[in-house]
Amino acid sequence: MRLTLEQAVTNARNAGYARRFPTQDDPRVREGAVFSQVFPRFSLTKGTAIFTLGSCFARSVEEKLMGFSLPTRNIAVPSSERPGRPNGILNEYNPGTMCQRIEYAASGKSFDDLCIAPEGDGYIDLLLPEYVTPATKQRLMERRAEVDKIYTALFTSEAIIVTLDLVEAWNDKTTGLFLNRVPPPAYLFAHRDRFEIHILEVDETQHLLDRMVTALRTMGVTKILLTVSPVPLETTYSGKDCAMANIHSKSTLVVSAHHLSQLYPEVDYFPGYEIVMSAGREFYDSDSIHVRDEVVELVTNYLVDRYAS
Repeated sequence: MRLTLEQAVTNARNAGYARRFPTQDDPRVREGAVFSQVFPRFSLTKGTAIFTLGSCFARSVEEKLMGFSLPTRNIAVPSSERPGRPNGILNEYNPGTMCQRIEYAASGKSFDDLCIAPEGDGYIDLLLPEYVTPATKQRLMERRAEVDKIYTALFTSEAIIVTLDLVEAWNDKTTGLFLNRVPPPAYLFAHRDRFEIHILEVDETQHLLDRMVTALRTMGVTKILLTVSPVPLETTYSGKDCAMANIHSKSTLVVSAHHLSQLYPEVDYFPGYEIVMSAGREFYDSDSIHVRDEVVELVTNYLVDRYAS
């Protein structure tokens, strides 16, 4: 980004005190964290439909969006098929799977029977998140149809909130599709030449997100809010220390999301990841992975306050 003198002066004037890094007595500092000042480019209109896409943090956000129509709350699988939130089956983690979900929905395409792996007496859908139990092929196809139906709601949604999570993604070279989970070990090793890990760099991430935004615009979505999940990468295939791989992953996503917000007036960025990270480990449970419930509430309340009040 290059700014003229006039643009730089205007930006500084508009930012006010937020143009300086916060000290301890700064109004942005509360509850032990820095709540970076947000200057929304759009507002979320009460009563309209908002679609939420991404990791489990996206599910936390939708639980705070009171007064809106939330299509992603309209799917529920039995806990015997996937424990946790009833709509956790919608969780997506990497830009590759998010992009292909949106593009397929925009074009009305179906994944048919692609990316299905045998597991025990049943089959696993590699396009769904982990912890989904094996099922018959008939039930698996029924679930795919249920998920596809949810995504058609994007055509009537005013906005989408996308929570980006990680950049390490399994790829099926046979189908060209990104996977939402690791293939079962026996199947993975039996087809070792078929699958590979993609550790997405900034240019690849930006390209996938650009394709996703383009598809969303064709579907009539006029407000796209990007954020990055503060939940860290639990394991890595990069060969680096996982703490380093996590920072690389989150930094790639943050930079890419900011880039998209500069390209498109329909796209904005919310600093959920930055808020949680500014407080350090005290905002996490004892496992250092899961963000404390009350912290999730603080962050999502701030998002709703800035965009939906």
